[in-house]
Amino acid sequence: MYGLTFLKQKMNKRKILIIILLILLVALVIWLLPLKSQPKVDCNSRKENVSLSFINYEEEALPLLIGDKASQLINHSAYKLSYNKDYKVPNWVFYELLREELNGEAERSNKFRPDPFISSLESASLKDYQKSGYDRGHIAPAADFNWNSEAKDESFFLSNMCPQTPSFNRGIWKRLEEQVRDWAARDSAICVVAGPVLPFSAIEEYQSIGTGRVIVPKLFYKVILSAFRNKPCMIGFVMPNDNTIDNLQSFAVSIDSIESLTQIDFFSILPDTLENKLESSFDLNDWF
Repeated sequence: MYGLTFLKQKMNKRKILIIILLILLVALVIWLLPLKSQPKVDCNSRKENVSLSFINYEEEALPLLIGDKASQLINHSAYKLSYNKDYKVPNWVFYELLREELNGEAERSNKFRPDPFISSLESASLKDYQKSGYDRGHIAPAADFNWNSEAKDESFFLSNMCPQTPSFNRGIWKRLEEQVRDWAARDSAICVVAGPVLPFSAIEEYQSIGTGRVIVPKLFYKVILSAFRNKPCMIGFVMPNDNTIDNLQSFAVSIDSIESLTQIDFFSILPDTLENKLESSFDLNDWF
């Protein structure tokens, strides 16, 4: 009798153990099933999933040069630039401008000087500009760095300069700089890329100044990305280095046209579909 009872208890324990194992097996299958059904992530499509709000624009969104232009990447505290030693001007200057940075009161130093990161043999000099008839025209304007004395002071490096006619530098180019600050105030933050349109050939058709032969650009461009609006948008401008009384809207162009003109790829970090849409056209109503 005792042996029969012991046998029944042993069988009951075995049943309980089997039931527990079945429950664990079912739970494991349920847990693995969703993982198995998930599609594989295509590495080439990861770019499409980039959130515009979480891009580190100052590190990840720098322009890319196409071709073999001379380029030295320089990082300053508030802006980055690609310097062209052959022409002694920047290929591009890039920075992000935030709404809260617009209310600073850093004093303007007017301390124009060579960039310490550039060899003296490859840099423009103050003498190149003296009596040339051209302004030392800021590409990233000093007024965009009012929030910090060091940043504003660094904007006076000659690597951030191009020879500009006084009427252009103090006219339409200045008006565009002021408009960019208005857009930063409206949209909370914008990204700006600007620079001269540099030649690929026929350099003899371009004027230069000084013994350093600093090229005098015929055209300047500016690209603006507003990524944090409900509707992200981009706009570009191309302007002749000359006097004009036309309004800003008349110089607005697509980013694609600037890329073709400069052989520079702007904001390639953006998802391809969005990048193609934003760069192929623009809507003045988004800006003015």
